Amino acid sequence: MNSAVKTYKGYEIHPLVYPRRPADGQTSRNPDAGYDASVRICRVGANPAADGRVFRLQYLFPFDGTGKARIACMAHAEQLIDGRVDGQSVADL
Repeated sequence: MNSAVKTYKGYEIHPLVYPRRPADGQTSRNPDAGYDASVRICRVGANPAADGRVFRLQYLFPFDGTGKARIACMAHAEQLIDGRVDGQSVADL
């Protein structure tokens, strides 16, 4: 699945959405279990795998669809870039 890459204030935002794992740790493909999400942020033109950083979205409940998870990734990344998330920063990227 291709993820949509967005640029914001000189950073690339790569949403990472994946099926939620059950508490027992078994891998499953049950879309009813929901989705978890993280976001990889790097400078525009940098190698995301080498020069980026992954931030996990902390939600108590899984997202019920990949679209909602991607939207949350983009919003969270913009807040990180703007410096509005306590304890997380992209200033050193």
